[in-house]
This record gives sequence, C-alpha cells and structure tokens, in this order.
Amino acid sequence: MHDSETFFVFLFAAGLFVYALYMRFRRRELQHKERMAAIEKGVTLPDLTDVETGPRIYLLRGLIWLLSGIALSVFLLVLSATTQFPRSIEQRVREANAIRMLGGTEDQIRAAQNDTVPPDRLPYTVSLIGLVPVGVGIAYLIFYRVEAARSR
Repeated sequence: MHDSETFFVFLFAAGLFVYALYMRFRRRELQHKERMAAIEKGVTLPDLTDVETGPRIYLLRGLIWLLSGIALSVFLLVLSATTQFPRSIEQRVREANAIRMLGGTEDQIRAAQNDTVPPDRLPYTVSLIGLVPVGVGIAYLIFYRVEAARSR
C-alpha cells in the first residue's frame, strides 16, 4: 500500500468515526428536546429504555473490547507477516531515479537498482498492542461477573 492510499484509508476511518459521533450526538440532542417538550406540556416523561443501565451493559462493553482487541492483534500479526516482500522492480527504479535527481553517484544508483532487501517493515511485536483492549475487555467482564454475583 502506498503512502497516499494509507492516508486515504486513515482519513476515511477518521471520517467514519466523526460521523458516528455526530449521529450519536444528534440522537441524544433529539432525546433531550423530546424530554424538555414533555416537561413543558406536563406530560409524563418518555421511557428511557434505550439508555444503557444495569450490569448487562458491562457484559456488552467487555465483549466488544475483548473481541476488538483480539481482532486488532490478529490484524497486526497478519499485516506483519505479509509485508515482508522484496522490493519490486518499480520501487527500485523509482528509488534509483530519486537518487539520480538528487545528484547521487552511479554506484549509489546501481546499489538502489540491485537492492532487493525489503525495507524495514512492521515487527511482529506490534501485534501486542491488541493486548490493551483485550485487558480492558477482561476488566469489564470481571466487573460484570462481580456485579451479577452481588445482585443475586
């Protein structure tokens, strides 16, 4: 994946995240307006069934964090394993042309053309980043179990 493609993937992901936050904000704003209108009219307040309450929300959050962490770890591990390819001819020619334009010597240009060693890629240990959300998920699940046992 080229740098520009990576940039657009991150830009799309950030845009999707911002859109989700905006939609959640709008939903909460509409709920607030509905409740304020009910208070002004003296009508009983609408039921808040969609508001997250009770220990079951911790089960949901725990599972989301746990499975997201596992998915992140697997993704980073596979990404690390599959990015260890030798440089393509196109990459080597592009690098040699860049060296030529910057005034490099013929030996430097030839070395860039013949260099098939892959550039430094993502190390396998980066996949351990996924342990952070796994830990958060486990903490939520432990809390859920404690709360469920306490409420019995």
